[in-house]
Amino acid sequence: MLRHRHFIITFACLVLLAATSMAAPRDKAALKKIDEAISTHYLNMNFDQAEGLLLGTIRACEDRCSPQVVAKAWMYVGVVRGAGRNDLAGAQEAFTTALGIDANVKLDDQVATDPVKQAFEKAKGSASSSAPDTTPAPTPASSPSSAAFTCSLSATEVETRRPIPIQCETDAEVASARLFYKTFNGKWTAVTMDANAGAWRGTVPCAATGSTGALKYYVEGLSSTRDTAASFGTRDAPKSIDIASETTADPPAYPAEEPPARCSVDAATASTEPAATGGACGAWGEPCGADDCCGDGLTCTNGTCESAQCQSDSDCKNGGECVSGKCSGDEPGAPPRPYKKNWVGLHFGPDIATVSGSNVCTSAAHSQHYACFFNDGSEYPPAKPDQNGGFPNPNGAGAVNGGFTPTTLRLMASYERLFGPFGLEGRLGFAFNGGRTPVGGSSFLPVHVEARGKYWLLGTKAFGKKGFRPWVHVGGGIAEVDAVVAVQVADCRANNGVPGANVHHAAANCAGPAGGLPTASLATSGATPITLDAQKQLGTQFAELGGGVMYAIGENHGVVLNVNLMLMLPVTGFVFEPTIGYEVGF
Repeated sequence: MLRHRHFIITFACLVLLAATSMAAPRDKAALKKIDEAISTHYLNMNFDQAEGLLLGTIRACEDRCSPQVVAKAWMYVGVVRGAGRNDLAGAQEAFTTALGIDANVKLDDQVATDPVKQAFEKAKGSASSSAPDTTPAPTPASSPSSAAFTCSLSATEVETRRPIPIQCETDAEVASARLFYKTFNGKWTAVTMDANAGAWRGTVPCAATGSTGALKYYVEGLSSTRDTAASFGTRDAPKSIDIASETTADPPAYPAEEPPARCSVDAATASTEPAATGGACGAWGEPCGADDCCGDGLTCTNGTCESAQCQSDSDCKNGGECVSGKCSGDEPGAPPRPYKKNWVGLHFGPDIATVSGSNVCTSAAHSQHYACFFNDGSEYPPAKPDQNGGFPNPNGAGAVNGGFTPTTLRLMASYERLFGPFGLEGRLGFAFNGGRTPVGGSSFLPVHVEARGKYWLLGTKAFGKKGFRPWVHVGGGIAEVDAVVAVQVADCRANNGVPGANVHHAAANCAGPAGGLPTASLATSGATPITLDAQKQLGTQFAELGGGVMYAIGENHGVVLNVNLMLMLPVTGFVFEPTIGYEVGF
């Protein structure tokens, strides 16, 4: 007899365990999401993502999670609000909801602060002593700031086997819209709505109206960033319409259009659920495929394929990017991400020129756009040779051996307009540290005017996140670059024992070998070494080829490093121009 009693008890326990498992099939998945929300997002201070994941888990549970798991999720919502956001009133509200579902729910003391613990105790004190309601508290499917849709469906009763066209309008900025519907004891199914003359249209198919009963539905409009921009009902508070075998109500139709015909029995009895077999996976906004299968970068949420939760770009597939905890960008069916198309900036940098030449300090060197100057600013060769110097030795009149030399400095403002990955940019500014004005020559041009076409190598998706944004460009404009190089000249002075009037004879006296006079022979040759500033004016137009990178500190601002290789015209010369700047998008 005792053996039979043990058998009965064991059998009863097994039955109870099986019943509990069947009653809460989503507990395991929900607990995994709760752990992810706290250990990953909350501890990394991503409070929006943590609370969003917890509330999404509560919605996904519906009636398929145990009250203990739902209450645990609400308890952690209170922790996030109280300890993360310092919203103790919101925390106490969440705790009250949790205790109403499961009066035995325990606060996680390891992550709760003292004020949060006090809020939990207040919630316990104000909790109802009646039997707990195991239904999770409603959570809005749309944000509190979302606008309302005005929809055309006004009937409260529809005949069976009738398609139900619904047209919705709103003043909010809506990038996409979906119509969700659910038959009695069915799953939520989504229909992508089409834009039509400023409105959004979608139809509940005949397969959902094949039998009598209540049909639940709601409409959700998303912004370009995938936030809820407008709604007509919500998943937790849907609209309802009765499907009846007979009715005197007019069949539903789009405004000013005839109602669609009633479907055949075969069409009305076709299943609206995904096929139980086969490998087709749902796209974004569509019902999940077999075994909750969704496309790359998507996850099955409440029977619909949605953007997957993520922490970084590596969590997103098919080139998608992680933005505000969701994969977006290039995953299948996702709308394009918005980005700032207008950018203004301020830039500063030096010009580094490469110049070369021989005998640059002669009068004839002016044809090369060279001029030489003493430290006091007077030009060489002087107008009166007997004062500051005579004539340069024809073989030692200053040589510029090439290489890069720092020249002018530039401060520029910029404006760029983006057209997808292409950009048109203009720069306007001033140059400083220009050279002296030669006798009979032109003064330094300080104005900088530039236009360039750019191509952003990572495309517009790089403008939706922080990090590096490289580009290449071509362009041109108006500018002058003055290169100044120190040179040594062998000077033939008029007072080296030769009458002052006979300066040509003096030059002949100090004439030396081709290529210049060695310093040791200057005294014996009658030449005097002079160090001068040789200056060459490059420009005043230029063509350029270059590139650079922006490091975006935020999505709409960042530091900019730019490199130009400029060909100066009509006085030719190459100029290397690195600049650093800061840009802001709007």
